[in-house]
Amino acid sequence: MGQFVQFTLNGLLAGTIYALIAVGIVSVYKATRVVNFAHGYMIMFGAYFYYTFAVLLPGLELMPSWLAKWEPDWLIAARENAPMFSPMGAVLDWVSNLPRIIFGITGAVIACAILGRMIERMLMRPMIGQSSFAMIMITVGLISVLSGAKGLIWTADAAFVPHIAPNAPVRFELFGNPVFLFGADLANAAIAVILFTAIVLWVRYSKGGVAIRATAEDQQTAYSMGISVPAVFGRAWVLAAATGAIAGAILATRNGVSPSLGLFGFSVLAIVLMGGLDSYVGVFIAALMVGFLEAMAQWQLGGEWAEVVPYIAVLIVILIRPHGLLGQKEVERI
Repeated sequence: MGQFVQFTLNGLLAGTIYALIAVGIVSVYKATRVVNFAHGYMIMFGAYFYYTFAVLLPGLELMPSWLAKWEPDWLIAARENAPMFSPMGAVLDWVSNLPRIIFGITGAVIACAILGRMIERMLMRPMIGQSSFAMIMITVGLISVLSGAKGLIWTADAAFVPHIAPNAPVRFELFGNPVFLFGADLANAAIAVILFTAIVLWVRYSKGGVAIRATAEDQQTAYSMGISVPAVFGRAWVLAAATGAIAGAILATRNGVSPSLGLFGFSVLAIVLMGGLDSYVGVFIAALMVGFLEAMAQWQLGGEWAEVVPYIAVLIVILIRPHGLLGQKEVERI
């Protein structure tokens, strides 16, 4: 029972990160009816942007020394008195890195938002009115463009970045079973859930969100009602890129910065299909289900099965409900 609880929590925490990645795909689809196959590589760029602003730039001589390592006298004294490998020591180490973490997250979000805006303005906006298939193929070609651009800007070597939150070990009991987690994983999951909830509420209640939903229903009608469809497209791409930057930074703290981060987009795309391309709630449920199934497969069958079993579940769901768990069913009358 103890291992079941431990693996279940690990799977649910991973599922929240999948949901944060998926929110970008759903946002673009809801606004444009286009599936962005290149979203994983935008996440990869977010991770490399975080690496650039949190590691590379603070290490330059022209940057202030406190940006790379903030060590006021009170912090140095507290670290000397803290027991080695203690939770307090982990928190103090995080505080020392806090300036470059903030600088890294801010820089990554802004840079990724600019990248998303450029992609929408230069590649997607000229295709307004064309078939969805043509726009989807542009996102497929964008995979090679982003992958090649990454190789020209950064090296392919994996690198590690500072955790967004203190990575102190957390031990507690749940249903009488001991559980061990890392503080950074809990913080990452909390960030993912908060951002996901905020985006859902924004799309549901704000004027910008209503414009996105109206554009998704009928672009011509949205135009006639005074909604700027190009502006809605741009807003959706910027939102997807900004959340992708945060997701990329989180993945970088977990797995290191490497080109393989781009492949996460294909994995999450299956989750989006399972939950429903136009349903935030359905995608969130599907992400938690896939995270749970991955954890159970790793526990019972081994790591090599962890990436296989969840996709079998995705295929089963799609066969039963082609539009996903909570996706809107489209009926075409002939």
